[in-house]
Amino acid sequence: MNWMRGWIGALSLLLLMGARPATVQAQSPGRVVMDEMIHAFGNVLSASARVKRTERLPDGKYIDGEMSFKAMFTPILRAYIRIQSPKEGTEVLYVEGQNGNNALINTNGFPWINVSLDPEGSTMMEKQHHSLRCLGFKFTEGVVRHIYKRHATDFDDHVLYLGEQVWSGRKVKVIKIVYNDYGKEKYTVQGTENLCQIERKIFVPAAKILEMNPVMDDYWDLKPGQVINVPTVYGKESVFMIDAINHMPIVQIVHDDKGLFERYEYHDLKINPRFSTTEFTKDYPDYGF
Repeated sequence: MNWMRGWIGALSLLLLMGARPATVQAQSPGRVVMDEMIHAFGNVLSASARVKRTERLPDGKYIDGEMSFKAMFTPILRAYIRIQSPKEGTEVLYVEGQNGNNALINTNGFPWINVSLDPEGSTMMEKQHHSLRCLGFKFTEGVVRHIYKRHATDFDDHVLYLGEQVWSGRKVKVIKIVYNDYGKEKYTVQGTENLCQIERKIFVPAAKILEMNPVMDDYWDLKPGQVINVPTVYGKESVFMIDAINHMPIVQIVHDDKGLFERYEYHDLKINPRFSTTEFTKDYPDYGF
């Protein structure tokens, strides 16, 4: 599971009132922390981590999983993923624009051959919230930027700073984002877009859209011009635990109107490690393709 560049900080204005300058209002702690995170997002060129996830599926059941990944995000997405659970040992290799823009899968089991799958097709999206195209923090960056755009004047009404904690041996700054008016609204499908594309377009979770539209069978069950239900915002209540050193949201917890929707934990996170492009080929000696 998936799976959020620098934002302009608030401008300090010096207003002259006679011979005395006006008092400049300080930024709120929540905005300061969010600004730090947005700036850090813009500097991420590559990353690796071990990720634990908990996600609620459209049928209401929860699924847990764990994977490790390494990825380069520029100039194109290159990613290698090894899944520890629920299907242990599965390897996924994806290089944007190669292999028909499909992911290469080695299950290390039956059918004992490599298979190529659409990262946003029914098979790869079964029992998970986000496609590998949301890997790392790029999508999270989009969600956070959307919050800024949506709340230019009432930011502090929705973004609360809860202080510092220690999580997994790391000092983190905790942010809570609250929408008491969380609900649903209508969206008209444009062209041949699927739910994953809509997710990245309006920054709401594809899995929640699927849940809100029981007539849909999967992420591709859409028609041009179809009117569907989508959530008004990403979540009713979201908590980010942001690493105090690298400013990355290493824990992300999202609740909707029904309770816990998804949770992600990033362990052993490394920002901008050096990778060779050969590490994103099926012949790399550490892989089993």
